[in-house]
Amino acid sequence: MYINSKAIIDIFKKLNESDIEYLLIRNINNELPYRLKKSKDIDILVSYEQKKKLYNFFQNNGFKKVPHPHRNNIYLYGAKKFEFLKNKDGLIFDLNYQLMCRSLNRGEWMPLDKKIQQSAWENKRFEKIDENFGYWTLSYNDEFITLIVRSIFDKREFQEGYIKRIEVLKDKIDLKDVKEKMKLVFFKFTPYLLEMIKNKDYENIVKNYIKFKEY
Repeated sequence: MYINSKAIIDIFKKLNESDIEYLLIRNINNELPYRLKKSKDIDILVSYEQKKKLYNFFQNNGFKKVPHPHRNNIYLYGAKKFEFLKNKDGLIFDLNYQLMCRSLNRGEWMPLDKKIQQSAWENKRFEKIDENFGYWTLSYNDEFITLIVRSIFDKREFQEGYIKRIEVLKDKIDLKDVKEKMKLVFFKFTPYLLEMIKNKDYENIVKNYIKFKEY
């Protein structure tokens, strides 16, 4: 069962016409706007400074705050908690106030390096799906990095949809820029990680990362 695509198209049209800055963090398998399953949320990056304006916007469009499944998790280094907003159509927005990753220790949430946070906004791009639907999103470089980060630290595996998108992005990224940013997350493991992605060895990345001891 899919969410009504008209509801998705309408709210993004209103977002795009508003003065609210947002970035869709990912659109795996091109689910938006026509194939988003019920109960699946839409992850958007927003500014914490715009929180009041965001709440007013979503409330005026029929959304209400509901409990987030990660609300009781541990958040480190000033990370802001995720928040869920839901409407009567079952459409859920997951508000991310920073680009985040989980710790491999106890699953604590931590913001990615400031350089990556700044790049997200400075290098944003507009993705137009068709004449009815488009959205602001991460640059190819930053999307590539966040998909890898999420696969390793949160999913702890590279799922098919993520692999497909990473393979598409491989031909679009600036490798030098990506490598420098990835070193802020993966440090000396970065060249090994990029080599495994180059060779499509997704199955062994998480295992090799956890075993890596050369920091």
